[in-house]
Formats: sequence, structure tokens, C-alpha cells
Amino acid sequence: MEVDYSISVWSGFSETCVLECLEKTYRKLGYSIMNLHNTDRVHEEGVDLVCQKGSEEIRIQAKMKPRKTDVEQLVHFAKNTKGKNIYVYVDNPTKPFRETMKAISNVQFWDSSQLHKFLVENESIEYYCLYFSKHPLVLSLKRSYELIIGKRQTSYRKHKLSADELGRLWIAKDNSVKVAVSLQFIYLKWNRTLMAKTEKRRKEFELILGEIFKDLDMAYGLFGDKLVASIEDLSVKHPNLIGLFWHLVSQRTNWNTYTTFVDNSDSLKNSLFFTLYYWICPLSNESKKNLMSGFYSSMNYLLENLHDVAKDIEDGLDWVLAEATGTDL
Repeated sequence: MEVDYSISVWSGFSETCVLECLEKTYRKLGYSIMNLHNTDRVHEEGVDLVCQKGSEEIRIQAKMKPRKTDVEQLVHFAKNTKGKNIYVYVDNPTKPFRETMKAISNVQFWDSSQLHKFLVENESIEYYCLYFSKHPLVLSLKRSYELIIGKRQTSYRKHKLSADELGRLWIAKDNSVKVAVSLQFIYLKWNRTLMAKTEKRRKEFELILGEIFKDLDMAYGLFGDKLVASIEDLSVKHPNLIGLFWHLVSQRTNWNTYTTFVDNSDSLKNSLFFTLYYWICPLSNESKKNLMSGFYSSMNYLLENLHDVAKDIEDGLDWVLAEATGTDL
């Protein structure tokens, strides 16, 4: 069954996240914004955002899944006769709400597909991060890190590795190499294409994004589950090697921010959110987001970072092999 990423991208988030993406996008387009959803919810009268540019005014309301209880607010929202009214929803509305929609003519209704089109074509960096975060290959990387986090505190005592330890470690290493190499191939392929662009062609953004996801689909189908399975196998059978992995990577400069946060986190949920939205897809990493100035650079950076994150796992397993076997790999 094909995944509709335009819907799944918002899984785990509220309409606040939708509105933040819209607000930042409209600001980038030159509009001044009043965010009534955050500042005046009691008196918002069905309006979440008011976007103004010159004499143009756009009023926006957003719901994840409109229900019968939201009909009254929609009717109130539709009473506005100035400018443009846009009602954004992600999941299909319930029947009573749909019936009310049909009777209203002065409101534009955007479903998740129309919202996706607007945010992609108008270069929402936040949306690109969210969109990539729901790809199965990205979730495989997240799951691999989750397994490592879960056994990171297991103590390791230097000893001669058994044949079983060495064998399972090499399988995990081999799978990490395959994922990293496939992601490097995808990154280099698209780097040449994306960096050759001399002018923006907004109508091609969705097409390019779809083609990139097809490449990621192929990499996931070949190696994604194998990587997770081998890391899980290692964490169950020989968690001491995962403990050594964490000890070694925590000493590396490029890992320091990540490992420090995880070690100081008060819950696995926070660690996994940080893993997905700071380490892998930099939704909450402002320094990395600053490198993503538009569609082409964002696609290029996200693909590069996916490779780097996979390579980090490969490197960590390399260091474990070197430390545990006393060899220089």
C-alpha cells in the first residue's frame, strides 16, 4: 500500500505545527502575520492566522481532522467578507462537517495534498524536514539509534571476542556500510543535478521530491530492515558491544552534542524526538537549517545528512571492532 506522506508527515503533531509552517512560509513571501492561535485563542473567532501584504489579507484556520463540533467555528470563520479565507485540514472531515463545507462558497478548503503543494513550492524548510522524517529509511535509521540508546549503559570489559560476538558485529558493520554507501550514491547523484540548477522551477519541485523518495525507497527495500535487524540482534545477544559503541562515540567531537543530550534526557521519548528532528532531519537544529536556503539546497543537504548519519553508525562499529580486537581498521 502506497504511503500518503502528505498526511503521515503530520502524525504526532497538532495543528500548531501546521500553522507554524504556514506562518514561516507566508513571512518569507513578504506577509506580516498575526498569530491569533497563539496570542488570542479566546477571541480568535475561528481565525488562526491573519496574513497581510499591502491591501491583501488572507485569513487561515487549521484543524487536523474537522468534526461536527467544529462546524460552528467554521460558520463563524466564513462570515469574514474581507480578503481570502483558507481552511486547512489534514485528515478527511466527518460527514456533518463535509455537508457544511458544501454550503460555504467564500472559503477555500485545502486538504493535505493542497497544503503539501503550497509548502513544497514555496520552500518551507520545516516541511521538508518533516516530510523526510517519515520515510521508512529514515525511520530505520531512527530505530537503529533507538536500539543503541536502549543498551548504551551496558558495561564492557575488555576481552577476546568470541566467534559469535565477532560474527554478529561484522554483520551489523556490513549492513551499516551498505546503507551508508547507498545513501552516498543517492546524495552524489542528486548533488550533481541539484547544484546544476541556475533558476528555480517551482513546478518541478514535487517531481524531484518524488524521484528522490523513489531512490530512498530502493535503498530501504534492499538494506533498511537488514540494518535494523542486525543492530537489534547485536543489542540483544551482546549488549556489552553496544555499551562500548556508546563509550567510544561519546568521545568524538561530531557526536558530542547528540550523546550529551541523550545522556541528560529524562525520557526515551525526548531522546527519540531529538534523534529524528535534530540529528537526522534538522527540524529543531537551527545551525543546520541555516544551510537549507531553498528547495535545491534543502534536498541536497538532507540527502548529505542522511548519508552522514548512516556513516556515523558505520564509523562507530568500526571503532568497536578496532578497540575490541586490538586492530587498526
